[in-house]
Amino acid sequence: MNMKQYFLATALLAATGTYAQNSRVVSAYNYMNDGDLDKAAEFIEPATTNETTANKEKTWRYRGSIYGQIATGTNEALHAKYPDALDKAVQSYVRANELDAKGDYKKENAQALINLQVTALNGGNDAFNKKDYDKAIADYAVSERIAKAMGRVDTNAVFNSALAYESKGDLTMAMKRYQECIDLGYDKAEVFRYLASMQKRNGDLNAAITTTRQGLAKHSDNKDLMLDEVAFLLEGDRMAEAETSVKAAIEKDPSNPVLYSVLGSLYDGKANPKEGTVAEADMIKWYGLAEEAYKKSIEVDPEFFDSYYNIGVLYNNRAAYEYEKCNQIKDDAKYKVCKDEADKIYLQTIPYFEKAHELKPEDRSTMAQLKVLYAKAGDTPKYEAIKKELGE
Repeated sequence: MNMKQYFLATALLAATGTYAQNSRVVSAYNYMNDGDLDKAAEFIEPATTNETTANKEKTWRYRGSIYGQIATGTNEALHAKYPDALDKAVQSYVRANELDAKGDYKKENAQALINLQVTALNGGNDAFNKKDYDKAIADYAVSERIAKAMGRVDTNAVFNSALAYESKGDLTMAMKRYQECIDLGYDKAEVFRYLASMQKRNGDLNAAITTTRQGLAKHSDNKDLMLDEVAFLLEGDRMAEAETSVKAAIEKDPSNPVLYSVLGSLYDGKANPKEGTVAEADMIKWYGLAEEAYKKSIEVDPEFFDSYYNIGVLYNNRAAYEYEKCNQIKDDAKYKVCKDEADKIYLQTIPYFEKAHELKPEDRSTMAQLKVLYAKAGDTPKYEAIKKELGE
């Protein structure tokens, strides 16, 4: 073979190799169109590593379409054989876009990626509903990666991922993801609430308060965040701050009976502190404000059990203080006058506990209070009736 023949033969071999690789791409495309996705995948893979076809946009666009159809199809055998089909499809379209110097298929590839993102997000949601949280988290991660490849952020996937981690019981990752939501501007009120709730469950009450206040800075009219802040402050024994917060919440939501009831409890606590004592004049003042708050709660919601019960307890505590004073009196006549006044205060509780019993007939604490009150009032029929309800 002379030199000319040698070069011709070499050129023919090269052309044959190039043709063979291009033929693989065409075959993969044809198999895809015929619906034989398994064969299409078999033919397209070698073309992605061969120097002749590996740097062609068309190779990767076809590969993206093949694996995209596998991922979004209903063929379970193909799903099992190609468990990473969705990832491969995404990688392929991203690579196709990189190789598309003229931008001829940018729009087509971008739309394909959007479709795959929807598939990943929906797949995550389906897995979440089936309580397969690991798969849900993986699918949401794919949705995030697709969005990132297109220069966007999929905040829905981040949020859903946080929900999945929380449902799975991974508080650390859930809190991290909820914080990412906030940092990314997906700062709906519930995100702050979920994060604060987990911070509290994780033992960091101060962080929960801080997060709730950040949420209120964004959503100043959100009633749930207001109540959360008050509840956290009460749990942290930060009573002065709780009082300020509940008053602010009342200004925003003056028809909420819970807020007035909480305010009444705060005043009640000041009148009857867990530690130490208060001067009688101050005690009477705080009891008066507590009574006013509880009655306001009842005014805005005549069916609100807590305030009826709490005002009954308030009168109990007020009467107990008076009975204690009476016990210090040695003069019988003065003692009787004092005791009669204390009895009047004590027996004021009856209609409130009766209403509470009407609203929650099964509440045994209310029934027990009424039993003692009826005995004190000498109301035998009601006393016997309530004993019967208690099963005594």
